[in-house]
Amino acid sequence: MMQFSARYEALIDDKGRVVLPAAFKKTMGDMAEEPLVIEKDVYKACLNIYPQKYWNKRLNEIKERLNPYDETDDELLDELYENFCTISMAPNGRINVPSDFRDHARIDKEVIFVGKGESITMWDGRTYVEVKKQRKPLRDMYRDRLGNNSQNEQK
Repeated sequence: MMQFSARYEALIDDKGRVVLPAAFKKTMGDMAEEPLVIEKDVYKACLNIYPQKYWNKRLNEIKERLNPYDETDDELLDELYENFCTISMAPNGRINVPSDFRDHARIDKEVIFVGKGESITMWDGRTYVEVKKQRKPLRDMYRDRLGNNSQNEQK
């Protein structure tokens, strides 16, 4: 199973062109020739990038939980499909990020890519630094979320 990890910096031009880090392209292997899906994150001002295979898996999991004949679920599907797009990656790793997606993530020039398992998160550089400052240190998150065995057993 493919796992993206680590953090990389890049520059994006005014037309939304940015080169995906070589390490991520290498991790994709043959999947680098397949389309990618970019999603506007619903919780944060960033973008999520998935190889199409992993996006389809995620999309199917969401759709299985919804009833397309229920009005509220149908509206959720409308919003969901408006919130992502499929793009291709050039052989050199360059992708074109649509302007409304860049606007969502407030992406200007400096970009931070962060591997997150089956996806890659793309941040505006300054936004990423601010968000990172507000987070607890990793050791504290480990202790809070994973360190208390009795709490984890109740979940």
